[in-house]
Amino acid sequence: MFLSGFAMVCSVPVLITAMLLISRHISQRRLSLGAADSADIVRRLERIEQSVEASAVEIERLAESNRFVARLLAEKVGVVREVGKSPT
Repeated sequence: MFLSGFAMVCSVPVLITAMLLISRHISQRRLSLGAADSADIVRRLERIEQSVEASAVEIERLAESNRFVARLLAEKVGVVREVGKSPT
Protein backbone atom coordinates (compact mmCIF):
# COMPACT_ATOMS: atom_id res chain seq x y z
CA MET A 1 0.00 0.00 0.00
CA PHE A 2 2.80 2.34 0.86
CA LEU A 3 4.52 1.86 -2.52
CA SER A 4 1.38 2.49 -4.55
CA GLY A 5 0.67 5.71 -2.63
CA PHE A 6 4.27 6.81 -3.01
CA ALA A 7 4.14 6.10 -6.77
CA MET A 8 0.97 8.17 -7.12
CA VAL A 9 2.42 11.09 -5.19
CA CYS A 10 5.61 11.06 -7.27
CA SER A 11 3.89 10.58 -10.61
CA VAL A 12 1.50 13.54 -10.24
CA PRO A 13 4.22 16.25 -10.42
CA VAL A 14 5.87 14.43 -13.33
CA LEU A 15 2.56 14.29 -15.23
CA ILE A 16 1.82 17.96 -14.48
CA THR A 17 5.28 18.96 -15.70
CA ALA A 18 4.85 16.88 -18.86
CA MET A 19 1.46 18.47 -19.54
CA LEU A 20 2.92 21.97 -19.07
CA LEU A 21 5.79 21.21 -21.44
CA ILE A 22 3.41 19.84 -24.07
CA SER A 23 1.10 22.84 -23.81
CA ARG A 24 4.10 25.21 -24.04
CA HIS A 25 5.32 23.37 -27.13
CA ILE A 26 1.90 23.63 -28.78
CA SER A 27 1.65 27.35 -28.02
CA GLN A 28 5.17 27.96 -29.39
CA ARG A 29 4.18 26.16 -32.61
CA ARG A 30 1.13 28.39 -32.91
CA LEU A 31 3.26 31.49 -32.43
CA SER A 32 5.78 30.36 -35.02
CA LEU A 33 2.99 29.62 -37.50
CA GLY A 34 1.49 33.04 -36.78
CA ALA A 35 4.87 34.67 -37.43
CA ALA A 36 5.09 32.91 -40.77
CA ASP A 37 1.63 34.15 -41.65
CA SER A 38 2.53 37.71 -40.70
CA ALA A 39 5.70 37.50 -42.82
CA ASP A 40 3.54 36.39 -45.74
CA ILE A 41 1.18 39.30 -45.11
CA VAL A 42 4.12 41.72 -45.07
CA ARG A 43 5.35 40.37 -48.41
CA ARG A 44 1.87 40.72 -49.91
CA LEU A 45 1.54 44.28 -48.64
CA GLU A 46 4.93 45.16 -50.14
CA ARG A 47 3.82 43.79 -53.52
CA ILE A 48 0.58 45.77 -53.31
CA GLU A 49 2.54 48.91 -52.43
CA GLN A 50 4.85 48.40 -55.41
CA SER A 51 1.93 47.91 -57.79
CA VAL A 52 0.18 51.03 -56.46
CA GLU A 53 3.37 53.06 -56.92
CA ALA A 54 3.79 51.74 -60.47
CA SER A 55 0.17 52.62 -61.25
CA ALA A 56 0.67 56.12 -59.84
CA VAL A 57 3.71 56.63 -62.07
CA GLU A 58 1.76 55.51 -65.14
CA ILE A 59 -1.19 57.75 -64.28
CA GLU A 60 1.16 60.71 -63.89
CA ARG A 61 2.72 59.89 -67.27
CA LEU A 62 -0.71 59.78 -68.91
CA ALA A 63 -1.70 63.08 -67.28
CA GLU A 64 1.48 64.70 -68.56
CA SER A 65 0.82 63.46 -72.08
CA ASN A 66 -2.75 64.81 -71.90
CA ARG A 67 -1.44 68.21 -70.81
CA PHE A 68 1.06 68.18 -73.67
CA VAL A 69 -1.59 67.30 -76.26
CA ALA A 70 -3.95 69.94 -74.84
CA ARG A 71 -1.19 72.56 -75.09
CA LEU A 72 -0.43 71.55 -78.70
CA LEU A 73 -4.11 71.76 -79.63
CA ALA A 74 -4.42 75.16 -77.95
CA GLU A 75 -1.39 76.43 -79.86
CA LYS A 76 -2.77 75.01 -83.13
CA VAL A 77 -6.13 76.71 -82.58
CA GLY A 78 -4.30 79.96 -81.83
CA VAL A 79 -2.31 79.70 -85.08
CA VAL A 80 -5.46 78.93 -87.10
CA ARG A 81 -7.20 81.96 -85.59
CA GLU A 82 -4.23 84.17 -86.44
CA VAL A 83 -4.14 82.92 -90.03
CA GLY A 84 -7.90 83.35 -90.39
CA LYS A 85 -7.79 87.02 -89.34
CA SER A 86 -8.03 89.59 -92.07
CA PRO A 87 -5.24 92.16 -92.11
CA THR A 88 -6.45 95.57 -91.02
